[in-house]
Amino acid sequence: MPHVPGGYNLRVKVTRCGLRPSKPLIGNWTVPDSKSLAQRALIQAALSRETTLINGFATSRSGEDIQAAETLIQTVGATLEQPEPSGFLVVRGVAPGPLRGWRTDTTLDVGESATLARLATAAAALCGDRRHAILIGARGSLLARESPALFACLAKAGARIEFLGRANAWPVWIMPVAAPSELVLEAPSSSQEVSALLIAAAAWQDPIDIVVRGTIPSRPYLELTLRSLANFAVSCASRLVHGFETFTVQGPLLPPKAWISIEPDASAAAVLLGAACISGGELAVAGLGPDSMQGDLRIAEHLAAFGCRTGFDARGLFAGGSLARGADLDLGGEPDLAPVLAAVAAGAALQRGARSRLTGLDTLQGKESPRIDVLTEGLTALGLKVASTDTTMTIAPGLPTSGPLLLDPRGDHRMAFAFALLGLLRDGVDVQGPECVAKSWPDFWSDIQAAGAQVASQAS
Repeated sequence: MPHVPGGYNLRVKVTRCGLRPSKPLIGNWTVPDSKSLAQRALIQAALSRETTLINGFATSRSGEDIQAAETLIQTVGATLEQPEPSGFLVVRGVAPGPLRGWRTDTTLDVGESATLARLATAAAALCGDRRHAILIGARGSLLARESPALFACLAKAGARIEFLGRANAWPVWIMPVAAPSELVLEAPSSSQEVSALLIAAAAWQDPIDIVVRGTIPSRPYLELTLRSLANFAVSCASRLVHGFETFTVQGPLLPPKAWISIEPDASAAAVLLGAACISGGELAVAGLGPDSMQGDLRIAEHLAAFGCRTGFDARGLFAGGSLARGADLDLGGEPDLAPVLAAVAAGAALQRGARSRLTGLDTLQGKESPRIDVLTEGLTALGLKVASTDTTMTIAPGLPTSGPLLLDPRGDHRMAFAFALLGLLRDGVDVQGPECVAKSWPDFWSDIQAAGAQVASQAS
């Protein structure tokens, strides 16, 4: 068969790839490490005065976002080693101070990761060597993304910021400043902006208040940051001051004497579990339990709303059965699950004639692609009736189409995963530019094929 991205023949470029309706997917599988946890752990380790041991990495399977974080921390002066055969990453950081901090003579490359861009921006501004400006680059989909609240907060704190393209976007020059005793973030557009300030503040020994004036989107991702900081012995108390949530961060970052374990990625697990339910099988993902730090573990609850079997056992997190009904889901806490669940809702519409509604999608249009628009295009191409706003999607039965169908994920890995799942619903659905899955799961196509799915690809 032609090369599948993440597979075997690297000399052949695949232009389209897709799944085909298949027998029920059954078995026990693994997924890549959580990029959310890995990026936070790496940045925290790079800001610590002590050595950090991180376990759980399978470097050969890491997506581009994790690889970008590994490269970035070495660029600013941290050291990263992976002694064989330990399986640990050993990180020695560069803590901030009057005459020290992050420093580089080259561009900080954050890849296409908005999470890494925001974490690096706050760290460069508040924890950089104040004698040297830092250039944070951008490419791909990141060039279209902004973070006005974060940049405004850092500028108000005294950091000098010069945008090289669009305002409030990357690439950007930053002249670092000593972290003040208080930082004020107005109207955050992402929980990542709050997380970035918390982690940068935690690098300092004196307490720092972070005042958030506005609602924090996607709260579970912030809770993940707080638990990650607790691994580094950072105290972070939250209280209301004059009606605004205020976090008091007490550093410095002190890694545990033992290793920090990185969990499997719950967002990636959701793709496999969604495939299991669409196909009428059952898959279990190892390493994920009910005490997971990741809010996307709620995939179990959401799939159960469609009538699927879900839960935890000795195998890990499992889901299966068949789609018995539509569902009304609020995804405000875990918007990264929306693409997979839109595909599952398509399955409920085509297999059961059921209607589903997804709400809480406020941040989706500002991701790697305008995800509500892209999902609407893909689902409509299947013949489904889709009604969408900037925050909701309603997916209902329509007039199913047939024949070859090429869906464009716009270079967005999560759109590619969702469109791949649509291929399990009817024959002939392919994903254009399937290599975009490398952002988070380079071996996706090979892995899901190993799980029993039928994969078709076309090479040039």
